[in-house]
Amino acid sequence: MGATATALSPIFVRLSDLEPSASAFHRMFWALPVLWLIIAVKGRTRYQARPHSSHGSKPRRQGYASLILCGLFFTGDLITLHWSFELTSVANAILFLNAQPIHVVLGAWLLFGERPTKKILSSVIVALSGILLMVGESARLDVTYMVGDLLGIVAGLCYAGYILTASRLRDDWSSADINIWTVSIACPCLLATAIASDQALQPEIWKGWILMVSLGVISQAVGQSLIIWGLATVGVAFSSVSLLLAPIASAVFAWLFLSEALTAQQLIGMAVVLVGIYFADRSQI
Repeated sequence: MGATATALSPIFVRLSDLEPSASAFHRMFWALPVLWLIIAVKGRTRYQARPHSSHGSKPRRQGYASLILCGLFFTGDLITLHWSFELTSVANAILFLNAQPIHVVLGAWLLFGERPTKKILSSVIVALSGILLMVGESARLDVTYMVGDLLGIVAGLCYAGYILTASRLRDDWSSADINIWTVSIACPCLLATAIASDQALQPEIWKGWILMVSLGVISQAVGQSLIIWGLATVGVAFSSVSLLLAPIASAVFAWLFLSEALTAQQLIGMAVVLVGIYFADRSQI
């Protein structure tokens, strides 16, 4: 559900009249009141430990530093991804971003001692093969795209860092708390980026405002909260692979709302990704 909600974000951005960095700022800005409302309704403003947490009722001492780091990773992901779209092909940017399961599995092993099983490694290989099929011939290596490709790689690394950090924070903090810290850190950074890039911040028509509010509420407040919530119930490696549902959903939404055709190769790639996710799910048993 979380991956599907976040998959709507490129559709909202494409349909709006704002440039990517300005759209990313609105995504954070309109998510804030929704997240505060969620926390107010729940009556919690600090933490909610996962059921099997061994840390009791006190958050870790390094919890606040980790929350800030989580926000910085997510900010870095959004900024580098949007600049990657400008400096390389969209296919390359998507490919490098969705290589994040490799970084997550490796990071979980090196940082947390979570050695990946053969099943999870196989599922990562299968799922990423599907992503490669989906982007197809549009993905290509070209020296003129080098900076954009590097930014795409950094975006994937930042998103992996965000997932890894959020998975540790879920020991002590609720998904809404983690998300609101992330959004609060990212919002001013993205505003500064949009201003520095001389991008218009206000949509010109009322439809643009609806799209930006929807972007913040659906893709960020709901989508990312669901993703973070899921990190408390399944392994971080499986979570990273399951997030590859997002590019599939984005392609389907683009077909539905933007009339972008789906080729046979893309459909085969989608099927391969789903097989990889199925293998990852079976590895949890």
